[in-house]
Amino acid sequence: MPDKSALQQKLEELQKDYSKTKYNKATNKYLGALRAKIAKIKKSMAEKKGRGGTGFSVKKTGDATVVLVGFPNAGKSSLLTAITNAESRVAAYAFTTLEAIPGTLIYNGAKIQIVDLPGLVEGAHEGKGGGAKIASVIRTADLLLFIVDINTPDLLHKLVEELNELDIRPNREKPRIRIERRTTGGITIDSNKHNIPEKRNLVEVLNDFSIYNGNIIFYEDADLNDVVDVLSEGVAYIRGVVALNKVDTVEPAYATRMSQEIGRITGMKVVNISVLQNIRLDELKETLFRALELNRVYLKPRDGMADRENPMILRSGSTIMDVARHVHSKTARDVRYAYVTGRSAKFAGQKVGTEHVIMDEDEVTLIYLK
Repeated sequence: MPDKSALQQKLEELQKDYSKTKYNKATNKYLGALRAKIAKIKKSMAEKKGRGGTGFSVKKTGDATVVLVGFPNAGKSSLLTAITNAESRVAAYAFTTLEAIPGTLIYNGAKIQIVDLPGLVEGAHEGKGGGAKIASVIRTADLLLFIVDINTPDLLHKLVEELNELDIRPNREKPRIRIERRTTGGITIDSNKHNIPEKRNLVEVLNDFSIYNGNIIFYEDADLNDVVDVLSEGVAYIRGVVALNKVDTVEPAYATRMSQEIGRITGMKVVNISVLQNIRLDELKETLFRALELNRVYLKPRDGMADRENPMILRSGSTIMDVARHVHSKTARDVRYAYVTGRSAKFAGQKVGTEHVIMDEDEVTLIYLK
């Protein structure tokens, strides 16, 4: 096995080759093979010294974590100061933030950690500007908030490209592909008529990952890059929201048109804001809360009123048992059922089991074993 410096050199050569090769039908196979080799080297390096190096030290707190992503001087530090309790140094020049700075946004009873990072620079995936360290924090996020100056909207595309090169897929779901390894029988494919790469290209990529026998199952259309992502295992898929900042410096019609176009291209929710003029910051807070899919649950005593001043904050998909565990992990096993009033209930005070999935603003009464 080559030492780390040799691996790094080989990785840089492959990444340079990959970035210079334009994507088209003729190069699809070649790019897929390159990505497979790049992924394999990254995995070897991560196994030797922890993925991404030392990174910044940011302890996750609160109900969810949002990481601010942007190039230098996009307004990240100003936004952090405006919507949280953090004091992030702000100046009118680039590279103001030199460390990770967390703050807390309290909204709808939820404590949302907002983390400001040094701005990404072009070439971050090659280690420029501490790209690997920044990526190590971005990977911990529950949501990415892209801060983009509306006067330079094309920079959003470059931000997404840099994150993709760092194996972070903004606002994308993990490809629905399953790979079942076997000891004999070669490579078989189950695609259910989805659009997928040619078998010989798939076999080549699988062989690059030392898989010579197995069944690959596609549950949706996919290309070679999707297959490489699944094989790489270390790829992070994180939802994203875009804040177009400094909208007070452009015509309203232009700002509206730009946000609509970015939303259509990226699939991300876009909010036009001005940090300095305090424009639509409340809308941004609401957007973050909704994008995080946080649910407020109000506990209600059996013979009393629900406590709507102190909601319990749980993730989408949480059940009555999750509510019980949040109250007290040791007594959760004694919960028999619950009474629920709210969006998840068919009627007020519905009796439900512990697997019942709660929804935002449900009132819940837990019933324990006597």
